[in-house]
Amino acid sequence: MRAQDDLEDLFATARHMPVRPSAALLDRVLADGLDAQPRPHTAPLMRPPAAAAGGLWSRLAALFGGAGALAGMGTAAAAGLLIGFAQPSNLATLEDAMLGSPLETVELVPSVDGFLVGN
Repeated sequence: MRAQDDLEDLFATARHMPVRPSAALLDRVLADGLDAQPRPHTAPLMRPPAAAAGGLWSRLAALFGGAGALAGMGTAAAAGLLIGFAQPSNLATLEDAMLGSPLETVELVPSVDGFLVGN
């Protein structure tokens, strides 16, 4: 029982003696904390684009959103012309299979006569 009383005496003495960290320890902890803080990101200043820079093609590309967008538009236009005028044979075969007979013309905008005739 005496060992437990000695331990209690040591704890009681420790409770009455406040422990203060040294100034060197506080400085190191503060320096570590400041190093861990995030730093603000500063973006480089951007210059506004020149108003009349480049020739006709560069202005046209800028109108469409850049050279990549203009290349995509050109590719889509070329593919549309190829399909519309050359009409690949595979497309005609697909059309025959879907519609049953070759389709010669399609009237996308009917005339007014079609609306005037009553059924």
